[in-house]
Formats: sequence, structure tokens, C-alpha cells
Amino acid sequence: MRLYTGDDFNYPELIHGDGAHHSDALLGIFAAIYPAASAALKAYDDGAPERGRAILDSTRELGKHIFSAPTLYYKTGVAFLSWVNGQQPGFQMVGGLHSGRSVLHLTKTFELADSAGLLADPEVAAHRFEWLLASYGVGA
Repeated sequence: MRLYTGDDFNYPELIHGDGAHHSDALLGIFAAIYPAASAALKAYDDGAPERGRAILDSTRELGKHIFSAPTLYYKTGVAFLSWVNGQQPGFQMVGGLHSGRSVLHLTKTFELADSAGLLADPEVAAHRFEWLLASYGVGA
């Protein structure tokens, strides 16, 4: 029997399992950490579970941060990372949802994504983030 969970805080343990059981995981956080998630799942498929677990562990703090209360704004973090990584032309969300997180929250999201190696092109990401900060009146 397969187990699917949606625990966006404890996914490294659940996916890694206990040797007898594990979760196949259906997670919202995968939208934000997909390069790392893909590499981790490939490591599991390749018979390197400890490498897979290490990759997932490297994204844990970012996952906790993106899904911090109020949790309904987790999509803001997903859209933000997509934008700073150049995958969408703007950081706007339907109904103004992009304003659901403060500039301090987005700054921490950026820092954690960088620490986890999730900025596809750090120079582009930094430029976009600096532009966002300037729009908030933060800058040089």
C-alpha cells in the first residue's frame, strides 16, 4: 500500500521513512523547491537514500518559512521564488495575494532559498530582489 502525505514541515523524515514505510508525498513545498526535490527523489531512485535525505534536509527551513502562519500565504513564497528565478515576468498574484507577506518575510525566503542552492541564476535573482526592495523604499 502506498502512503501519500502533505506534511510540508516534516517531509524529509516522511519521504525517507523508517526502513519499512515511507511517504510518496504530495507536497505544496515541491513547487518552491522542485530542483532540489527532483534531485532528492532521483537519489532515492538511484539507491542513494542518505544523499536524498540530505538534499531534502537542506530545504527544510525554507519549507517551514514558506508555510509559516498564516499558511494560506504559502503561494506568495512559491510565486516569489518563481519570479526571482526568472520563470515569470512579474511578481503579481490574483487578488493582490503577493502582498500577503512582508518584505522581511520575502527577504528571509530569499536568504533561505540561496542557502539551499535554489537560486537558478544568483545574479538575476539578486537583481530582481534588489528591484523589489527598491519598490518598498529599501535600498542604497
